[in-house]
Amino acid sequence: MKVAVIGAGISGLYAGHILTELGYDVSLFEASNRIGGRIATQTIHERLFLEMGAAEIHGNRSVIFEMLKHLDQKLEPIAGNEYVWYDQKLTDIDEAERLPDTLQKLLDYFYSIEEEEYDGSILDSLKEKGIYHPNLKFIIRGMLSEYSAHVEKVHASTLGEEEWRWSSGDKNYFSWGKYSAAVTYFEQKLKDKIQLNTPIVDVNYEGDQVSILTQKGETLPFDKVIVSVSLGVLKEKKINFTPALPAEKQKAIEDIGFGKGRKLFIEFSEAFWEGDLVEIIGGKKCPSYLVRPSNPKHIVAYLMGEASKELDQLEDDELAEVLLNDLQEIFPHVEVMSMYVSHHGKDWTKDPFIKGTYSYSTKGTLEGRENLRHPISNKVFFIGEACRTNGHSATVHGAMETAEELANNYFPDLKSV
Repeated sequence: MKVAVIGAGISGLYAGHILTELGYDVSLFEASNRIGGRIATQTIHERLFLEMGAAEIHGNRSVIFEMLKHLDQKLEPIAGNEYVWYDQKLTDIDEAERLPDTLQKLLDYFYSIEEEEYDGSILDSLKEKGIYHPNLKFIIRGMLSEYSAHVEKVHASTLGEEEWRWSSGDKNYFSWGKYSAAVTYFEQKLKDKIQLNTPIVDVNYEGDQVSILTQKGETLPFDKVIVSVSLGVLKEKKINFTPALPAEKQKAIEDIGFGKGRKLFIEFSEAFWEGDLVEIIGGKKCPSYLVRPSNPKHIVAYLMGEASKELDQLEDDELAEVLLNDLQEIFPHVEVMSMYVSHHGKDWTKDPFIKGTYSYSTKGTLEGRENLRHPISNKVFFIGEACRTNGHSATVHGAMETAEELANNYFPDLKSV
């Protein structure tokens, strides 16, 4: 049985690997010139590499945690303190006595977000609860950075429900090795089955088979087709479907939120920040700055949602200058610019084959994820992080779980027949 997988991100690669092991004749079609999707490790030199996309392992009960451990990577919990930049002061979040009451209430709200039941936006919920204040705008942006969402667009109770469903573990981990080792593993297993630089422009499922049309004009027949492209690509209708997708699936693609965002690694000659610092929340230009032991002389500007949109016209060189000035304000007793060495960035919103970061919770998201993952006539299937319904959306392991779910539910083991 011939199966086409459109998209060679982590869900497509994992699905291709599983189905090949089950005895299916699998072909993968990747529109770009590389595989891995939103996993993108940039090697600077032998001992320095930067994770321009996915970087964290969310929980020790996740498939990517198990896989990287199997590949002999050293994984460690992200241990350290979060700081907030508020009222011109950098304060450790754990020092509650130093935080204004309004700020502490806001932090408490986000730390218990799984209890949220408000039927409306996060912004409206904060106002309803008397927590919102305009002075907290940059802190709110920072807290929402991990969701790559805008405070007026993310739906409160839906986000709470998705957080409540989370089950892969409470700790986040980083690896001393390359995240892309998982991609390399699948590449070695599937290298003769992957076609790069091959955008698919049409999926025709009218007949008994499913035919796909490449951008070069080649029509290829398959028994089943798995669509693993990003939600951003689906939203922009980069792939046509014949006949048109069912109404509930089109609505799902429209309803599920998909974030904007970019990352910029800024390298310094030495670390001038507190040794226990892992995140700064509340920068005026970048709402969330990250520091990780694997890149001890780098600060990572994590520009997501609203902050990304405001700076999306800037090239990396211009953005770096803006952020260095932002960091100078946060660290006034240090000559930040004199310690600057280099920068490396990736704007995921401008990537033509991704068009953003990852999905987030809107009012129709829970139903939308269910509708998106349901197959069409047992011939066309959708997988990827946006299809995950157990709270693990927006993660690498959530994307991989959809590949496992697909194989378990719809693809019997041909080798055992």
